[in-house]
Amino acid sequence: MTRSDAIKLIGLVVTAYPNSDKYSSRGAVDDAVNLWARMFEDDDSRIVAMALEKHICTCKWPPSVEEIKAIIFEICSPDIIPPDEAWAVIALHIDNSSEYEGLDEPERIFPISIAKAIKAIGYRTLRELRRRRYDHHGKKTGLDRVAFLQAYEPIYERERKNAMLPQSLQTAISYTQNALSGNDRKLLDKTRCSLEKAEAEKIEMYRRMMRADREKYLMEVEQSQKSQQSQQSQQSQQTLLSTSESSESSENTENTESNNNTGSSETCERYERYESNEIEGSANNTESDNN
Repeated sequence: MTRSDAIKLIGLVVTAYPNSDKYSSRGAVDDAVNLWARMFEDDDSRIVAMALEKHICTCKWPPSVEEIKAIIFEICSPDIIPPDEAWAVIALHIDNSSEYEGLDEPERIFPISIAKAIKAIGYRTLRELRRRRYDHHGKKTGLDRVAFLQAYEPIYERERKNAMLPQSLQTAISYTQNALSGNDRKLLDKTRCSLEKAEAEKIEMYRRMMRADREKYLMEVEQSQKSQQSQQSQQSQQTLLSTSESSESSENTENTESNNNTGSSETCERYERYESNEIEGSANNTESDNN
């Protein structure tokens, strides 16, 4: 934002708050213009104007630089989650997750700032507090929410305040802190780096163990599938064999029955011929006797 933009915005403030004594003199207006031009030099003038209009619509007092910076932060930093929204997501996740979930790497599903707060408390501790959020009288204690907010709010405030600073001021503060830091800060940074490295190595070891267990499980599943397939193929072969044997036995039975039927029919024919021959013989004998 340029100085001309600052002049326009301060003029808008004077117009919106005509009864305020804050800009009653020319010198006060010039000082306000110089201050706004310096504090908002890294910000887009359109965003600053938007923040000023929101303040005018919601507040009856003239804005300070901090109030406009806070509104700009709300507009331009949606990824820095407010504490109440962060806790709502955490509570919903705990209520809908498995009871045996460890969540050793919360940064895989949550933003870094929220993951830091979860690690500071311990996910299992937070889950246990969530599970015991009602006392024996049924009254909600809210210890789970309190524990999370106590861990998350300082992280949120640091990120919020850093985001509200101009970039040039952030660079100057960081350079000054690095130049004035002594052995205590260096020792703390070294300890933190070593602990983070050890934690990363432990997590990597757990990952390898999980991958090995997963590979072993997949191999066992594959072997069981192969054994099931072989059993099914054997059963199908046995079924085919039994089916063929039953068809052969049925064919043999049919052939035997047909043979028996054929033999019985031949026997009947023979008996009929025998009876006819007997009848003819007896007739011939009767005629010879009569003669």
